[in-house]
Amino acid sequence: MHEQRSPSFEADIRPLFRDLDVEHMRPLNVFLDDYGFMSKPENATMVLDFLTGKKEPKMPPGGPFWSQEQLDLLARWMDAGYPK
Repeated sequence: MHEQRSPSFEADIRPLFRDLDVEHMRPLNVFLDDYGFMSKPENATMVLDFLTGKKEPKMPPGGPFWSQEQLDLLARWMDAGYPK
């Protein structure tokens, strides 16, 4: 069994957010493309909660919603300590 590398924000997490999503959330002071914002645990948890539907409205508005694989990748990044 090979060990998976930890995901990084620049290579793995930032590309998950469409430009449309980034622009939609910016006026709400949610900066999906900003490592400084997303690397704060409370912000990353809030975003994950909206992506999973734990908080409403589920993101992104109108879909397409993230796959379990994408959600797991974001959670793995968080668990790894938010590597840049």
